[in-house]
Amino acid sequence: MKNTKLANSIKSLISLYTVVIGAALSLAVARTIDVTAGLSSVSGVSILLFISFVATLFPFFHGALRHLDDAFVENANPQIKTGALIVDFVLLILHALAFVVLSQLLMRPSHFAWFLIAVLAIDVVWGVFAHFGSSSNAPLSAELKWTIINFVFIAMVVAYLVNGDIYLNYGGDGLKLSILLAIACLVRSTIDYVWCHALYFPSSEK
Repeated sequence: MKNTKLANSIKSLISLYTVVIGAALSLAVARTIDVTAGLSSVSGVSILLFISFVATLFPFFHGALRHLDDAFVENANPQIKTGALIVDFVLLILHALAFVVLSQLLMRPSHFAWFLIAVLAIDVVWGVFAHFGSSSNAPLSAELKWTIINFVFIAMVVAYLVNGDIYLNYGGDGLKLSILLAIACLVRSTIDYVWCHALYFPSSEK
């Protein structure tokens, strides 16, 4: 049953979340293209990392909004814990702020890779909380699916980085690393949208 007061409260929180995500995207564009140098400032690395950034940002933003609507507005979920909305939103704002930091690393592939892992780790923590504290409590909720997807992604990327001795002071082929990150992020988001299609694009109610 829809709670109008709760829905209005969530809209206010979403507005703040949207502003932070919008700032992250704007900063990413500005970081990709230096207005003083023009198009000559664009590099293969910055374009590829921008693709990685957007490919990750879009489903995170879309999923967060759909989660809030599904859990707190559209459905009656009496099992949701008291105060879950506040904890939920604090964690969402934290990973939105992490995207702001990530947007500043589009010229540093190794830094981008490790901080991307941090962003996804935050989402794993949020996903676990959301599944048990503020989801529809389905056996395999979208929130739990996100947790699984991101955990596997983190494990694979960390294994690759460690095996390749790629740390913050990495001086190797940044273009190759950027290509692999772009492919990995696009694959991650594709799996995300396919597996969680029902939440992202719910069937219309008659």
